[in-house]
Amino acid sequence: MMFNQCDKDIRPLALQIAGELSQDESATLVFLCLDVLKDCSATGEVKDLFEILSKQNLLRVELLTELLYRIRRFDLLKKLKVDPVCFERSLNSGHGYISLYRQLLMDISENLSQEDFQSILFLLRCQVPKGHQETMKTFLDLIVEMEKLGKVDVNNLEVVEDCLQSIGRIDLRKKILKYKQMAESPGAHSVRRANAYQNVIPISVPCQEQEFGPEHFERNWRVSTLLPLGTGCNTSQLLRQHVHSNCPRSSVTSSEEHRSEVLRNPVAELAQAAGTASAAPQVELEMYRVQSRPLGLCLIIDCIGTDADLLKVTFEALQFRVDLHLHVELDELKRILRETSQREDLAALDCFVCCIVSRGTVESVLAIDGNSPGLSFDQIQQYFKGQNCRALLGKPRLFFVQDFLTTTADTEDELETDIVWRNGGPVQADSRVWKEVVPQEADILWSCCRVSEQLLLQTPQQPSSFVRALSHCLQEHHRCDLISMLTEVNRQTMLRNRQLTGEEPAPLVLRHTLRKKLVFP
Repeated sequence: MMFNQCDKDIRPLALQIAGELSQDESATLVFLCLDVLKDCSATGEVKDLFEILSKQNLLRVELLTELLYRIRRFDLLKKLKVDPVCFERSLNSGHGYISLYRQLLMDISENLSQEDFQSILFLLRCQVPKGHQETMKTFLDLIVEMEKLGKVDVNNLEVVEDCLQSIGRIDLRKKILKYKQMAESPGAHSVRRANAYQNVIPISVPCQEQEFGPEHFERNWRVSTLLPLGTGCNTSQLLRQHVHSNCPRSSVTSSEEHRSEVLRNPVAELAQAAGTASAAPQVELEMYRVQSRPLGLCLIIDCIGTDADLLKVTFEALQFRVDLHLHVELDELKRILRETSQREDLAALDCFVCCIVSRGTVESVLAIDGNSPGLSFDQIQQYFKGQNCRALLGKPRLFFVQDFLTTTADTEDELETDIVWRNGGPVQADSRVWKEVVPQEADILWSCCRVSEQLLLQTPQQPSSFVRALSHCLQEHHRCDLISMLTEVNRQTMLRNRQLTGEEPAPLVLRHTLRKKLVFP
């Protein structure tokens, strides 16, 4: 069959093209056109799409040609007597309809295996209504649903980034980073900038003498007024509408410039003192996503009754949902930890915090029971590691523990033996082994302050030095990275405990397997 593109009505040509496409190709065309449609409405069938475009006077040969080029149907372009190489040059000069955003997502979709897609669907299962999960057969189906929920758009791809990072597809995540760099560069939002992100494969077809086939086709292409990228739903409009733009990198830069003297970057200070600061390479660390609202869940278990109120106020101010428990027994403590780790709403949150204030030993907490061995620090963490709490996989899990050592505790033990970090097996999900992707031990921070329970007698009904210092730094310096902040917490806590006891206090135990920089908004 040869297309008759000389018809005055483009509809017969569109109908012939629709008949040549597979179901997957039709779905891809619909996805690519979501920004072209004036009302940004979605349709399930390519014939319905062409009908809507026709009614809006957007069904043109140029658009159909670009769509075929984007899905690499060069055989159909040949029937249209269009040379792909020459057509590519035209697109690179800025003549295009399909937005860079749609090209990027289609590129990612084509490079994802079915196993990758199932893993991503698993990670986002709690963010998508259950009734819609069965209808999502491809990555693009999932993206459309996330767009409807307001979780993904042209200026917000963090959810996609995090998923690709979690499943080990760093190569695809780099495509998003490249897209962001292009979007942030001067003139990036020009409606003709179709070559900023190319979703093409190398083409070795020789250029024909006549660029676009029949004379009327060439004239139609060059004379017609091309649409901006995404008419009615283009990049610049979305940027203006996106009030909460979620730009963690810029906010971090601003906050670090105003960081207090006590929390300055020690590496930068040393480099400056040596006169090499300007020459030293700047390493930009990846950052955890902290954009969900609420930001995360803060579980507070206070078996003493002195610190809960201050912790609650602090983490609520940081936009955490707080779950508070007072004076719990050991069995109840285990139940709370187990049930919390199985909460479905954790998947929609970006962070988890667990604060425990209790009497204990150098290796465990005793709750209000007071009997050894209690619940070990390692057991507390096990509830929230990858295999037992997949909803928090790849997200920061922070544990802050105020441990009042009882008179029965072996206080002569070396402080460094407080916790044993075991290397658990690889996390499995949907029959996929997550080796070297998200180890069970990853993304955990453990900060523990151990003091004698005698301090409870000296400061009755007052928050502990550790909790007071932690709350102060979180409220005053929350825009600094967490590790630098905890260094200051350690200094303040040790100073306060020395004043209370007159003795050299034990330093805080700080151990973590964080893979990224954590800065609260």
